[in-house]
Amino acid sequence: MRKHVFPILIPLILFACGKSLPEGARYISSTDTSFSADIRSISTKINEDPKNPENYYLRGNAFFYALRYKDAIIDLNTAVSLNGDNSLYHFRLAETYLSLDTANFELSDKHLSKCLKLRNNNYPEAAFLLAKLYIARQQYLDADKLLFGLISNPEFQEKAYILKAVSLKEQRDTLSSIAIIDKVLLMNPNNLDATMQKALFLFDKDLKLCEKYVNKAIVLNEFSDEALYTKGLIEQKKNNFSDAVKLYEKVIKINPYHIYAYYNRAVVETIFENYQVSAELCDKITTLNPTFEKAYVLRGYDFMLLEDKNAAVDNFTKALKLNPNSSLAKEYLAAVKSLKNLKPAF
Repeated sequence: MRKHVFPILIPLILFACGKSLPEGARYISSTDTSFSADIRSISTKINEDPKNPENYYLRGNAFFYALRYKDAIIDLNTAVSLNGDNSLYHFRLAETYLSLDTANFELSDKHLSKCLKLRNNNYPEAAFLLAKLYIARQQYLDADKLLFGLISNPEFQEKAYILKAVSLKEQRDTLSSIAIIDKVLLMNPNNLDATMQKALFLFDKDLKLCEKYVNKAIVLNEFSDEALYTKGLIEQKKNNFSDAVKLYEKVIKINPYHIYAYYNRAVVETIFENYQVSAELCDKITTLNPTFEKAYVLRGYDFMLLEDKNAAVDNFTKALKLNPNSSLAKEYLAAVKSLKNLKPAF
């Protein structure tokens, strides 16, 4: 008899624990070693006090910094549902939605706007993030309203100016954008973001001067993935391909999600006719970002030269679905369909 009682009691206890949680909350056992010690420790507190929003926030925060954004969203939503008047909960939730996918505009906007409302518009971190979101959505006037207030905040002044410069650059007002970047560099010559923006403006105009700014940025932060990536582009443009590859590899080590480092690394492999290696790098890109059209074009080109007609056609077709105006995809697709026996050529 006893042999049957004990196994039955275990699921009943777990079920009881799960039912005591708020609707939509996630149950994690404190003994589940598939999670880190921090997660298990906070889960113990949640299981003991399932109505405390702060514990869900803390666990969501732990998931956020572990880059487990989907897990974080579940806990942060629970925290918000238990206490919708905590601006920090809304801010972190919005930030997590954006970290997971910049397409989550509505949800991010909702929670950032709630932050500002709860703080009577006195939440500069939320205002800055929302301004970035508006610029990404090309809502420049909405962004300007937020940036105007941030420019008077000493802590956010330089960041706000740089974001304004980015906004003007996107609106093709290059002269005004450069003027703002130069103003920031006068205020603070060691501003990394302004240094990089200056370098990017010079990339197509004065490569030598551009490289000086990039080298300065690397001195300011030797682990800046953007500075190292731009340095790689400079070396690639100078046909120093070996140096470029080393820099792209360093970028990927620092930031495994840097799509363009993978892409330009793949381009170099294609230049040297390492088509299979390039295609495998493109596999990584499309896994990280299935909408990156250039990766499909490049991979299609690699397969075309590997004489895999079906794979080439498939990739060019996918590229055109993402961007019907891709001239390269159209050209290559027509070429590969017209040839019975493809001969590698570059």
